[in-house]
Amino acid sequence: MLAVIVKELRCYTNISKYRRMQLVILCGFALLLFVGIVEFYANQTLDVGQQAYKLCMIFLFISQFWVPRHAVEAWHIDRNGANGALLTLSPLASWKILAGKLSAVVLWTMWGIWLTLPLFALSSYTGGFAVSPLARCGAVLLVSSIFFALIGIGFALRNPPLQAKSISYGLVLLLTFLPLIPIPLFDAIPVLDVVSPLCVVLSILSGNPTHLWLWNIGLFCALSVLIFPVLVRFCHI
Repeated sequence: MLAVIVKELRCYTNISKYRRMQLVILCGFALLLFVGIVEFYANQTLDVGQQAYKLCMIFLFISQFWVPRHAVEAWHIDRNGANGALLTLSPLASWKILAGKLSAVVLWTMWGIWLTLPLFALSSYTGGFAVSPLARCGAVLLVSSIFFALIGIGFALRNPPLQAKSISYGLVLLLTFLPLIPIPLFDAIPVLDVVSPLCVVLSILSGNPTHLWLWNIGLFCALSVLIFPVLVRFCHI
């Protein structure tokens, strides 16, 4: 399984498209942080640091929308190339191949988020957030990355790449933004907030005393544990 992880990470490192995605996230985060602090200070906004980092955290959540794309591409690249035949002939079990690809996608995504840590280190100097809420946000992003990667791989198993990406993006966008739609019916069902990582992150940064983030992590972990064995049964390179 470790060989699969290393192979996938080398693939991400050698392809310029994936490096540019991480560069866009890092540069966009830095620019948004600088512009946000300047604008909030100019407008004499209260809690300038917290408002700026809340805006940056929402921007950082954009990286989650690339997870299903990476998962679909990681699966179909091997299925349509020579690596697929090598994996088929290898003694690796299906669950190890699937776990290796899943781990590589999540590690690459979290590495892009990890690159922003020096900017997050400035939070305490700008009146931003303490370490505790930022760590909770990081835990939510990690678990949602795993769940979104499983969604991408799940649809890639039975669909061509373009269709798998479209369905995965549709489901991820639905889970993320459905609770934010101003419809009284959705407001009356607070459980919808649990399935939206964006709502959970906003709840943490707003200082909401509820443990919505724990429910979200527990739900996504339980769904991931249930989905993974099902995908293993259909895992055929």
